[in-house]
Amino acid sequence: MTSFALNLNATQAMGLIGQTVMMELVWEQDPEPLWRCFHIVGVVVPLEGLVEEGHFLVLNALHEERFPNEVFWSNIRTLTTLHRRPLSGSDQPSPVFGGLIRSGAALPARRNRISVPANGSTGAAHP
Repeated sequence: MTSFALNLNATQAMGLIGQTVMMELVWEQDPEPLWRCFHIVGVVVPLEGLVEEGHFLVLNALHEERFPNEVFWSNIRTLTTLHRRPLSGSDQPSPVFGGLIRSGAALPARRNRISVPANGSTGAAHP
């Protein structure tokens, strides 16, 4: 079995507390990775004879949860921190939904209009 584990140490892991992250999770018995967005609320570091494997305590960033879940470091293939950013030229607060960044890219056009083809294209060029 190929090792997919992200190489984390206690210092790096503790630096992620309070961050919103996107994780790619993998398991030995499941060939398909799973992508999830979490708020990291705690870290459990490995301690010889007490805690065998380090893991994060996380809350799902897209659903409200009462209690954190565990995500073991050995199941994390990739981890990316997400940052909030304000809209340029606007008084609006950051467009954040559960900690996720919303892109400034245009949303797909509605397809139920005569002016929009079935493929959703508006015909405008996008550099």
